[in-house]
Parts: sequence; structure tokens; C-alpha cells
Amino acid sequence: MLEHRPLLSELLYESDNVKREDRKAIESKVEITVEKDQPQLSVAELQAAEKNFRQPTAAELSILTFWKLRYARSREQELSNEFARLLNRGSSLE
Repeated sequence: MLEHRPLLSELLYESDNVKREDRKAIESKVEITVEKDQPQLSVAELQAAEKNFRQPTAAELSILTFWKLRYARSREQELSNEFARLLNRGSSLE
């Protein structure tokens, strides 16, 4: 019977999810407090703020997309290097 061996992308995805779960566990311990001195926004003020909202321009979206892709590629390279280091460490123990 053939044994399923995970692909590199599966291992990287699982590693990233574990780190996210760790971050969520840490973040869940944070307490949020509201100061009484801050003025509360009325419904009219909230509606006015919503009317002032505008959709981002194509240039703004392309800049944002560029930086997000750059970060994603950098993160992918970091994970790939980490995985290779772990593989090399494991093979030296045999």
C-alpha cells in the first residue's frame, strides 16, 4: 500500500496555521478597556462618516497589492528556508 507523503506546500501551510493559532491564543488574553472620557459618536455622526467613505483608486489598490505580494513572497522564502534547514538538521541525525 502506498504511503501519503505531504507536499512542501502542505507542510508550509500547516506550519503557518500553527503559528497563527499560537498568535490567536496570545491575542485572546488581551483585555480591551474603554475610557469614560471619550465622547460617544451619535448615529448621525456615524452615518456622516460612512458617506465620506470612498472606494480606493486603481493606483492605490495596485500599490497595496504590490506590497502584499512582496511580503507574501518574502514570507514564502523564509518558510522554505526554515523547512530546508529542518530537513538538513533531520538528515544529519541519521
